[in-house]
Amino acid sequence: MKASITIWVLLTTVVTSLAQPVGVVAIEDPQFDAQFAQRTIPQVTGKLLHISPQEIKETTITYTLVTLSGQRTKTAQLAADGSFELVLDYPLPYQQIWVHFGELFYTGLYANKQLYVELDIPKLKAAGKEVAFKADGVRYLGDDGPLNEYMNEHILFKRADQLALSSRIQQVRRSQHPVAMEVLAAHTPIFDSLKTIQTEFVATHPSPYAWLLENERLSEFYSQICSYYWGHPMEPALFDQIKKHKTYLLSNSSISFYQYMSTYFRLLPANRVTVNWEDVARLSELTEPERAAIDSLRSTETLSPAPAHRAQWTKQLGPRMRKMYQDRRIAQGIRWLDSLYSPSQADLMKLQLNNSKDIAEQKAALEQILPSMTTNWCKVIAQKEYARTIEQLASANRALAASGNSLTASGFGSTLQQTDFGATLYKLSDMSGADFLAKLKQSFVGKAIVLDRWATWCAPCLQEMPHSKKLQQDAKDLPVVFVYVCTAQGSDEDKWKRKIGELKLPGIHFFIDEALDAKLAKLFSFSGYPGYAFIDQKGVYKPGVITWMSAIKDKNALADLLN
Repeated sequence: MKASITIWVLLTTVVTSLAQPVGVVAIEDPQFDAQFAQRTIPQVTGKLLHISPQEIKETTITYTLVTLSGQRTKTAQLAADGSFELVLDYPLPYQQIWVHFGELFYTGLYANKQLYVELDIPKLKAAGKEVAFKADGVRYLGDDGPLNEYMNEHILFKRADQLALSSRIQQVRRSQHPVAMEVLAAHTPIFDSLKTIQTEFVATHPSPYAWLLENERLSEFYSQICSYYWGHPMEPALFDQIKKHKTYLLSNSSISFYQYMSTYFRLLPANRVTVNWEDVARLSELTEPERAAIDSLRSTETLSPAPAHRAQWTKQLGPRMRKMYQDRRIAQGIRWLDSLYSPSQADLMKLQLNNSKDIAEQKAALEQILPSMTTNWCKVIAQKEYARTIEQLASANRALAASGNSLTASGFGSTLQQTDFGATLYKLSDMSGADFLAKLKQSFVGKAIVLDRWATWCAPCLQEMPHSKKLQQDAKDLPVVFVYVCTAQGSDEDKWKRKIGELKLPGIHFFIDEALDAKLAKLFSFSGYPGYAFIDQKGVYKPGVITWMSAIKDKNALADLLN
């Protein structure tokens, strides 16, 4: 009882009552179903003023929507008069959008009803560099104009202090055996400091949107607490408090709250899902090679030491095992969400179960999730997402099926595939890192090489790919080739091909075994995924030249690397 009281006292120093306006309900409330049916998709339009026709051709707007299953990046082109429209997918409230207006301006938008963004280009250019959030020459207009003025003013209010506190949050030491009082004692002072800044801002900037700031702060606070309990059961008093939290925005903070809670449930020792080759052996639709691998595993099960090929036989069953794991994880997630939450809350949380980066796995997950849903608006979104995965799969397959004469690399054997969007695919195993690098250099004498190490499941890797693709397309006349090496770790050949087809990503592509991946990591001092290496036209590796693909802003920046 004493521990529960202490936890409650610590929580009350963070939690304050800044109530939402009358009539506003959280998306997880049952009442939101009726509101969703009556809402229209928020409109986000705008115009770039005093922009030349040439600048219109050269400027692409890249925007990232925060969705119920993560982030989704899109692009928008400017019309001849400098106007634009950002297309949203669903009629949800307070949707956060991160937008790059070329190299001129970066901001976060919130779309609830109707927003019009006006940018005066000469004034932005006068700043001399990319500016963010608010600036002379930027106006947020329309129904959501005041909301966006307010939220972006708050981002910049005591910016250095807010960033310093955010850095302190990441530096809180994790415990192997978290205890609520210790976790809360470590986090509460930091979030109280954020609250102090927020209170000062609200006092000097009165607004009907102040309650949104508090909701965002609490979402971030509870997200952080959840992450410290991944793999460990949370004390009941703390769990009950976190479970009561509701979000009112579709923002990074609110979606992180649902994602971190979902991860917490998934990583609980009692909820962990395991799959082995014996589970696969019970399936009836196995191929002959799979049956042979299972027979070999079964016949050597009791041998000690295990035969050298035992790991290879198990690896051969990897795609089946991963599919079984996903199916079991989704089924178990549905069960525990239905047991812990009300139907509307459970259905919202089920959308977080669809978190694979592979479109075929997304489709399979939604096929399990949809029949369990009873909340209409969640079903509408799940059905549309399911239709999207079907179209994306078909599009990827069409792209891969259309063959072409793409650039090739010598010394790596026969190509698996060449596509009409400029991709050449190879599969490699049993090769040293030095041999790989030597053959790569021999293939592209006189050309620089941009090497991208990635994984099909790596979100940061995939986020960089659209920029890499555009950079590659813009730099066709430069002496440079883009080489993508994808690890087999946690993936398979089909997933690799699908992702290339989905992205329509040109360049030289290698699917490499884990041994070669490890050798390349050592050769280039890669510390994780993604990893980037730059080899100049003379074949000299230049460490640290590329940190992120998006750091190479455009073709001109890439050309500078070649000089």
